[in-house]
Amino acid sequence: MTRRANVKDVKGGLLRIVMAAALAALIAIPATRVAAAGEQLWSVVVHIEYPNGFVYEHAFATGVPVSDLPAILQACGSAHRFGSAVRYHCFPVLE
Repeated sequence: MTRRANVKDVKGGLLRIVMAAALAALIAIPATRVAAAGEQLWSVVVHIEYPNGFVYEHAFATGVPVSDLPAILQACGSAHRFGSAVRYHCFPVLE
């Protein structure tokens, strides 16, 4: 014998549908923003440490598209070959 759906069954089914839709929206909205933002831009930062303990960090380049990132990193790395720096490196930072 089959039983008829009552109000409690209908509410439970509707609640599952609403929760699934809300979860899908929470996942889809941030993904849509990232896709709509287009290409991500980067900054290249130079980090220099000196023997006396002084640390210097400065933006070498800003607004760098991903396609130009390797060339900018190479240029940054070759910009300070000589001097009294103990450590010197360049790294990208997402803007």
